[in-house]
Amino acid sequence: MQHLFSRAVTVLASFFIFCAAWFCLWSISLHLASRPEWAALLFPFGLRLGLLLQCPRGYWGVLLGAEWLMLAWLAHEVMLNHVGLLVLGSILTLLPVALIARYRHQRDWRTLLLQGAGLVAAALLQTLPWMGQGQAALQVLLLTLTGGLTVAPTCLVIWHYLTHTRWQPLGPSLVGQPVNWRVRHLLGYLLLFIISLGLQLGLPTELARFTPFCLALPIIALAWHYGWQGALIATLMNTIALIASQTWHDHAVDLLLSLLAQSLTGLLLGAGIQRLRELNASLQSELARNQRLAERLLETEEHVRREVARELHDDIGQTVTAIRTQASILQRISADTGVKQSGQLIEQLSLGVYDAVRRLLGRLRPRQLDDLPLDQAVRALLREMELERQGVVAQLDWNIDEALLSEGQRVTLFRICQESINNVVKHANARVVTLRSAIKRDRLTLIIEDDGGGLPAGPMQQGFGLAGMRERVTALGGSLTISCMHGTRVSVSLPLRKA
Repeated sequence: MQHLFSRAVTVLASFFIFCAAWFCLWSISLHLASRPEWAALLFPFGLRLGLLLQCPRGYWGVLLGAEWLMLAWLAHEVMLNHVGLLVLGSILTLLPVALIARYRHQRDWRTLLLQGAGLVAAALLQTLPWMGQGQAALQVLLLTLTGGLTVAPTCLVIWHYLTHTRWQPLGPSLVGQPVNWRVRHLLGYLLLFIISLGLQLGLPTELARFTPFCLALPIIALAWHYGWQGALIATLMNTIALIASQTWHDHAVDLLLSLLAQSLTGLLLGAGIQRLRELNASLQSELARNQRLAERLLETEEHVRREVARELHDDIGQTVTAIRTQASILQRISADTGVKQSGQLIEQLSLGVYDAVRRLLGRLRPRQLDDLPLDQAVRALLREMELERQGVVAQLDWNIDEALLSEGQRVTLFRICQESINNVVKHANARVVTLRSAIKRDRLTLIIEDDGGGLPAGPMQQGFGLAGMRERVTALGGSLTISCMHGTRVSVSLPLRKA
């Protein structure tokens, strides 16, 4: 019983609200159409189509019944003619509405264009019963197209807002919350609206026909900022401005054509902007996915490097130690000079193998990172490079919390320091090299600069390499820039990520 009562209240409220809105729009349309029945084909037609396209099918009968009741009442009060043609046309328009209504829950650019196509088809079907009226059929087609493309998209915007807004019950906590008026946006569009009115009222008579071109400015501005909703709202505001202007009162057909043109502009521009936003969102999603994949690849690569380095260190280190031990024993127990020389040679060769493996392990995985924090690992690197012996003064200012870094970021920052200092030693002829790191606005920065002669011309293949540095930084979502104005400056910026 409660459900039936709620349903009855909803139906009655919908009926009376639609009747009131339909009559108000018919009154406005009466100033633009020369006959009462034609006024019913302008904005009231768009209202009916807009609501039919959005509301559930259970309310279609309510909307059609309310409109037919209003037509019957107007036929009695103001001698409205051709009621049968109007009713027949409204029945015919149900065909495209029924085909398009199944997509009303989607809000992509295809749905917007699909509903626009449905409005055009409904306008043609509404005109079909008037084909025997001669020139009146063209007037009816112009009225239905203008009314449908002007009012129906506005219904879409309002319906989208009502169904996608999270409504909360009115209470003390809600009343106490501040209201975000978005004053800057309101003032910006108010300025555009004033400019539009000023152009309409201030242009000379011979230039009045160019006013519709100026009306595209608010549509473009709001479409770019708010997408298809902004384009349709700007179209509605421009419609109000056009109707309120005194310039068009003696040119009803020109006014209808202007309304139709700017409605089409808003609809198509809104669909284009929506499509652009969807492509941008898809591109951003793919870029984020590729970046996550690249990070995983880097982490996997470092994991494999660490495991290979550990196994090489354990296996080959033990083997080389065993070979040296056996060679030393052979030298002690043998009195043959040739055997002793062979033992010494074997021991020297094993030391060479050990040194080569150690260098290889350093390239596979920085051993400093396995035993030391990142800042101490960088200090150890500076000591190992023996910069002071080569006359280079190193200055380190490290201000990064290592707990905020992932393993890939730790290794990448160390590799960049390693390669940059190696380039300073081999190519820069510098006297001072400075390493500075910091965290600013959820990003970490690393700057390495020297006062040398810059990088050498031609490709560089030493160690990790500049190309490898840039690839790793890019894979982590950061950027790397190299400048050689006064010495060499390597700047790295990476987003912070939890380890």
